[in-house]
Parts: sequence; structure tokens; C-alpha cells
Amino acid sequence: MNYQINVSRRAKFAICTFFILLPILSWAQYSGSTYANAKSKKIANVTITYSYAPGFAYKGASGQTEGICVDIMNAYAAYMQKNEGIKINFKYISKNPNNFSGFLNDVKVSKGGVFGLSNTTITEARKASYNFSPPYITNMAILISHKSVRTLGEGNMKEIATVFKGMSAVTVKNSTNEKNLKTIKKKYYPSLKIEYVNSFSDAMKVVEKDPTKFTNQDLAYYFEAMKKRSPLKRHPGGDMSKEEFGIIMPKSNDWSPSLEKFMKGYIGSTAYKKVVTKHLGSTAVKFMNSL
Repeated sequence: MNYQINVSRRAKFAICTFFILLPILSWAQYSGSTYANAKSKKIANVTITYSYAPGFAYKGASGQTEGICVDIMNAYAAYMQKNEGIKINFKYISKNPNNFSGFLNDVKVSKGGVFGLSNTTITEARKASYNFSPPYITNMAILISHKSVRTLGEGNMKEIATVFKGMSAVTVKNSTNEKNLKTIKKKYYPSLKIEYVNSFSDAMKVVEKDPTKFTNQDLAYYFEAMKKRSPLKRHPGGDMSKEEFGIIMPKSNDWSPSLEKFMKGYIGSTAYKKVVTKHLGSTAVKFMNSL
């Protein structure tokens, strides 16, 4: 009898422990070779994870991960092979490319040679949790709605509560886009309701189908929508301040100094400009260069 009671208690303890640890276990514990180890062995196995961002990190027609960030990392690997004799083998893993918040958590809890590729804005708050590469591109966040919505003209942000009356915003939690919408709510639209989805692509799909929704998005998503001839529009009055994107790494990643050294010579080069044009198109490049 006592034995059965003990088993029951142990079972209950095991079940409780499982559910307590479940959120932690759901995060990917990625890891990769340290730079210190690679420097001595001249070979490294590095893990790359990504969150879908058009032009920056996405699955190509061949099923391979492509984008500006991918090409930057490939150029970095070639640089390290040439200058330090280190051969870097990349392993691409992404538990859920359409979950940006999950992507941030995955990188944060990873160890060593792990790099996160996406349209991740460099902020002082995030620097406390991640190592960042130098910025690789300048972006501007914009307001996007269904094309049937009246346009919020340039310099008319104060009118958003009137023009977007009865509408609600859609965004991704813990993103700079969410922060932008909260600023709009505080300054101009106190009654604004903000709804959440897992990815920026999901936000675009919601807005495309529902004229009562709008979103704050990075330019790349707008350019992608225009290519697809989606029934969406940009509101010039909602153009936000410029921001910069960077590649993120866990705090334990010691490759940061070498990546920084490489990128300072690479960003702005002819090879870099070709990569950006290949993935974003000449029209998008001209617009972003004007920022």
C-alpha cells in the first residue's frame, strides 16, 4: 500500500515537473563551435537559424535557405578561409521560420557559434540579450492597410484616429513594429486595439483580407506585396524613423569581433550591392538608398 502511494506521489511530481519545464524545453537549444576552438583546429561547425523575412532570409525555389543575410554569411565564411585558414561548415536549422518571437528566444538561449538571420532591428534593449553584427542595411517601418482604406497623407499622423476610425492594428509581439504601434496608440490613437500574430507574413495576410485592420511593417514586406500585386497600400503619413538591421548571436558567441571586422570591409562593396539588388530588386534598392 505504501509502495503504491509513493509511486503515485512520484508520478504527480514527474508530471508537475514536465509542465513546468515544457516552455523551456520548447525552445531550441542550438549550439556551434566557438571561434577560440576553430582558431586552433582550423575547422568549425556553425549553426544558423532564421526567421522568414522577404529578401533577407527565406526558402528559395530549390528549397535552400537564401537571402541577403545568407549571402553575407557565405562571404564571411570565404573571408575566414582566406584570411585565417578556418573552414566553416554551416548547418541551417529553423524550428518555425514564421514565428519571430520564437526565433529571438531560440538565439537567446543558444550557446557558442550560433547566428540568427532575419530583419532584426538593432536596439539598445536587445543588446542586453544578444551580440549584434554591424548594421547591414537601413530600413524604415511603414503603415500598411487594404487599398480600400482612405490614405493617411504625409505629415498627417495626428489624423490617424479619424482616418483609421474603427480599425485595429495587427503585429508581432516583442517586435519594434509593436513598439511603433504602441507609440501611435499613446500619442494619437488612445482607443486603438492591437492584435497579435506569430509572424509579419501572417499580419500581412490578415490586412490583405480585412479592410478593418492595418499593420506596421518593414519596407521589404511592402515591396513583396507590390510584386504579388496584393490589394494593399502604404500610408505616407505613417512613415516611421529609420532603423538598422543586424545579424544576432547569443551572448556566448565569440565570433562577433571577426564578423565585425569582415562586415566593415564588405558592407557597401560592389559584391554587397549586387547581393542586395539580387534579393530586393533595383526599385527597392533605390528607395532604401534614399533613406
